[in-house]
Amino acid sequence: MSNYYAYLPLQFIYDQLDYQFDEVSLPIFRDYVYSVPVGNGNSINPYTMGMAICYSPFFFAVHLPVKWMGYPATGFSQPYRVSIILACLFYIILALVLLKKILLRIFNDRITAFSIITMVLATNLLYYIVYEPGMPHAFNFSFGVYFLYLTIRWHEKPGVWNSLGLGIVSGMISLIRPTDVVIALVFILWKADSFTALKSNVMLFLKKWYLILIILFFGFLVWVPQMIYWKHFTGHFLYNPYQDLGFRFFFDNPQIYISLFSYRKGWMLYTPVMLLLLPGFIMLYRNYRPYFWPVIIYFLINLWIVSSWCLPWYGGSYGQRAYIVSYSIMIIPLTAALAVFFKSRKIWGILAGLLLTGLFIVHNFFQIRQYRNGAIHYVSMTKEAYWDSFLREHPSPRLKYLLSFPDYESAKIGKYPTPVIDPLYTGKLTREEILQRLKLDLLQEYISDSLKQQEWTAKAAEENLSIETYLGKQAGIRMEEQISAGIIVPKN
Repeated sequence: MSNYYAYLPLQFIYDQLDYQFDEVSLPIFRDYVYSVPVGNGNSINPYTMGMAICYSPFFFAVHLPVKWMGYPATGFSQPYRVSIILACLFYIILALVLLKKILLRIFNDRITAFSIITMVLATNLLYYIVYEPGMPHAFNFSFGVYFLYLTIRWHEKPGVWNSLGLGIVSGMISLIRPTDVVIALVFILWKADSFTALKSNVMLFLKKWYLILIILFFGFLVWVPQMIYWKHFTGHFLYNPYQDLGFRFFFDNPQIYISLFSYRKGWMLYTPVMLLLLPGFIMLYRNYRPYFWPVIIYFLINLWIVSSWCLPWYGGSYGQRAYIVSYSIMIIPLTAALAVFFKSRKIWGILAGLLLTGLFIVHNFFQIRQYRNGAIHYVSMTKEAYWDSFLREHPSPRLKYLLSFPDYESAKIGKYPTPVIDPLYTGKLTREEILQRLKLDLLQEYISDSLKQQEWTAKAAEENLSIETYLGKQAGIRMEEQISAGIIVPKN
């Protein structure tokens, strides 16, 4: 998070955007930020400044009073941390208020309320509101909601203010995470449920061309500070810091299965409430056709883009965080799916809906506790690790042996080898096989370590045992200790 925020203290407190820290700023920034070198010898922040712009009103609301009252205005003290939390809450609360207005245009108030509660409490959005409010995901979700709200308003009544708002919001979405600009498809395709409707949208854009220019102009205007920063330090108005690190998209090789279902970070596995999107799309097509095509096309193209990134697990996180911005649009098919349970007004349907969503919510709360306690690893989960932690609030003694840190170098060339877990820890070996394996391990230690050769040879002599018998005895002791500790589980 600190790098997203770093633009503000670097510019407005220390005047050191060049990352050439002096003796005062170095101790403060050393543990919080990092930079990447560029070809001309300069170093830059690898993240865009969209989040810093989001924080800025709250930063100044704290910074100026702290400075006026004579307290140390370091940029990293507790008041500044609180300002970021308040920023997240402000954007989220405003987004949820607007989301209610959006959904009430399509669904009734009971289904709307239930759907919003489900989306917040049963998805990883909750984690990024409560535990990592400074990360961009809750913010870009909020801007996605603003974009949807302004899209609806613009198509109903095209005007300068709606166009200005759309330009600023779309600019912010793309500046926080450039690939999220794909949400613009929703604006282009809004309510286009036929070629005739799509043609009407195109004709409207042509008729209101000056409003489209306003949208594009203000979207561009949001990017101007970033472009000036890049130009100053890199010599280019547009610059991709990731290219120097070897990270890229493989659009011809999207890892859709890994992105959605992998044990490492699969979206549907760790946020299973989103499995309701499939029946939700069906319900949209049947009952709410004008909303189907913009939503499904956005979903599919966003899925393709997200799963084409060379790191389809998107770093260390709780769940698949790259999809959180799309919740602002996916709330529509999610609500359509939930509406099935409540529309009939039959008690069994309502109870089934409450039970199902209740399970998703409880599952999400429990998983967050697992993640916080280390039972779910932030990036190294495997099939074996997932099932070892299943229903465990805390990690087992053998979990660390079942994890597999991702191979980043292979990912940079679009290769994703299947994790290989030592069968010693997977419960697939009998006691005899385990003992034989530990004997071999001890023998390797004995051969490769001259100090152990001397030590173990002496101990074997003291016990009047051959070295082979001594190693077998030690292997048995080690096996029993590890079985007792829960590190090794023998096959029954």
